[in-house]
Amino acid sequence: MIKFFRKTRQNLLSEGKTEKYLKYAIGEIFLVVIGILIAVQINSWHTALKKEELKTTYTSNLINDLTKDTIQLKARIRNNEDRFLKRIDSLKVIIADETTTVNDIKSMGKKLGVSGLRTLNTYNNNTFNILISSGNIDLFDEDVIQKIMQLNRLQNFQTDVANGNRESYFSLYSNYLQRYLGNYNEVNEAINNEVWDNVDAMEHACIYINAINIQRHSVTRYIELSNDVLIKTEELIKTLKSSIETE
Repeated sequence: MIKFFRKTRQNLLSEGKTEKYLKYAIGEIFLVVIGILIAVQINSWHTALKKEELKTTYTSNLINDLTKDTIQLKARIRNNEDRFLKRIDSLKVIIADETTTVNDIKSMGKKLGVSGLRTLNTYNNNTFNILISSGNIDLFDEDVIQKIMQLNRLQNFQTDVANGNRESYFSLYSNYLQRYLGNYNEVNEAINNEVWDNVDAMEHACIYINAINIQRHSVTRYIELSNDVLIKTEELIKTLKSSIETE
């Protein structure tokens, strides 16, 4: 094709047909420009197609990650409500009873001790982290980006609050275990009884009640914030699924 254009130009020049040559040159330039525009359009279309395919992959991966989070959140919220909160509230009812004495609380400590916490959530943020590090989060519409970022901020806030509350509780928890035996310790009954007989009931009551109160705050705050994360997670899943269906 290039040889044909070159030969045509040479023939026109050799024949002295300058006007025709100019018209031909303009036409040739026009054809070249059209070809470039078509090539650019095809390249743009191909790039847009690749971006759309990449966006679809990210969307599916996000939905998978978020679905795993909802399963985890529901299980851990239920576990905290059934296993920890009910136990704590039953103890607080006894403690709040006007007939309860410090010796009764001492008996509770001897029999029940204090329990730990299960307030850690491990979020599946692999796809989110890749989107941020690669800059490909810009593939999504602005409203979707805002929802993704909002959820990530809420996850981080929940984690920070849970870690702070855990630190406060386990400080008391460790102090309690250093000072008092529980029924979970591997000691014989005679040693256990002798140790508890020498426990100062008033001193024990202060530490025990504080531990129960801080534990309850940690658990209720965990449940509250985890429910907030769960709601936002389910909303984002719904948004991402709708975006796939409308494409």
